[in-house]
Amino acid sequence: MKSFRADSLDAMRGLTIAMMVLCGTIVNWVLPRWMAHCQVPPGVGFDPSIYGITWVDLVFPFFLFAMGAAMPFSVGSRMSRGTRRLTLSAESIWRGIKLAFFAIFIQNCYPWVVGTAFGRPADPGIWCITLGAFLVLFLLFSRFPGNHGPVVRIGVPVLGVIIACALMGWIESHVTLPEDFLATNPGKLAIFDKHVDNILYKSNIIILLLGNMATFGTLLYIYTIGKPIARIAVLPFLMAILLCKDSDGSWQQAVYNWSPFPWLYRFEFLKYLFVIVPGTIAGEYLRTWIINGGSKNSDTETRRAVSTAMVAILSLAIIVINVTLLFGRHMTENLYISAILASLTAYFAHRMPSDRKVLSHLVKAGAFALMLGLFFEAFQGGIRKDDPTFSYYFVTSGLAFYCLAMLVIVCDVYRWHWLSSPFSMAGKNPMIAYVAPSMVLFPVMNLLGIGDSTTEFWASTWYLAVGRGVMFTALAIAMAAGFSKIKLFWRT
Repeated sequence: MKSFRADSLDAMRGLTIAMMVLCGTIVNWVLPRWMAHCQVPPGVGFDPSIYGITWVDLVFPFFLFAMGAAMPFSVGSRMSRGTRRLTLSAESIWRGIKLAFFAIFIQNCYPWVVGTAFGRPADPGIWCITLGAFLVLFLLFSRFPGNHGPVVRIGVPVLGVIIACALMGWIESHVTLPEDFLATNPGKLAIFDKHVDNILYKSNIIILLLGNMATFGTLLYIYTIGKPIARIAVLPFLMAILLCKDSDGSWQQAVYNWSPFPWLYRFEFLKYLFVIVPGTIAGEYLRTWIINGGSKNSDTETRRAVSTAMVAILSLAIIVINVTLLFGRHMTENLYISAILASLTAYFAHRMPSDRKVLSHLVKAGAFALMLGLFFEAFQGGIRKDDPTFSYYFVTSGLAFYCLAMLVIVCDVYRWHWLSSPFSMAGKNPMIAYVAPSMVLFPVMNLLGIGDSTTEFWASTWYLAVGRGVMFTALAIAMAAGFSKIKLFWRT
């Protein structure tokens, strides 16, 4: 059976990874407020009393949305070929475990963590340990091109696990904490920080969340394929538990707080199903469209060309305006403008011929999610990423629909590969792009003497700070795209 793939979905994944790398490599303490997380103003620290979002706050939910949208292509395609639900369920659990291992390994091998363990600032030895850890990741997760026997397919990852565990154990053996560590570091009392001497509790929280969503989101999708209403119907019950979790003595509080392995799973991670589930709906629209032939790209009628361009322009405008006005707290103006733009986008999408109706489905779903989020905005004080509000889930899901619609036009309708190809290629290898700055670029540059010593220069103005981030992002995307080009992929 033919395998179907959407360039737009790869591009969305690559674009969000690029945004993730960018916001993680900018010298953030000299940034203007709109270039950082809204609740973490540069030079101020975390302040939950601030409401609103910036473009940085779109990165993680957009990636989650893309993860959900990929499920109909990966899981749905395999089910159509006869793979049993039980097999797919076991694989989804295994994938979550592998992502958790990835989260733990990279966190324990970041240069600043290794330096802390050895009780000294990062030096050439520390940088080399991190570079070595990056190479170990190839043993753990690489899908090498060509056909290989069980010795390679099983033996190489097992060897990687042995080396990874030995490396983490060796690093951990050097950790020494003063007896009054917790008393003098009250911020270390959170569940992941109070176990600072435990390898399992040192994990990259973003990847750990992705691992939980890869498991629970996929399981939910497996048992609701072809039943999107049943999938959506799970969300109100999840909402009920989240809203009742603070009621002392309630069973909802007990469910929320229970975890057999707190370092691996916590119920609060499931809140991101509010983004994953809409993503699966978008993925189903997209996969059905591609199976039916996608855009024929043969009719050049003016109506068709104008409508397509207008959907792309208006989708981008909706994203930009919502981020701008929500950040500035112009709530009423944003509601009215969003409603007008969403109506116009739906109008132009509705005028398209049948081979582009996927865009109509995407922008209508986006309008529903966005407007629902804006109607929820005042609840919980206002939209906020940390701690996330329901308005945040719905608004970002709605904007993700519009982002995907725009990328469908660029990648699958216009086929502007010159613009989308770097992101599409990187989107096939997002794990490499994610770790490249911390585990490759920073170590190599410091070994060459052009790393930390140049930080003061990059921090002199916010323009240079952003330029540094752009440079690292371009290198990370190029590295991930390069490995995709030679068909060397990391897969969980």
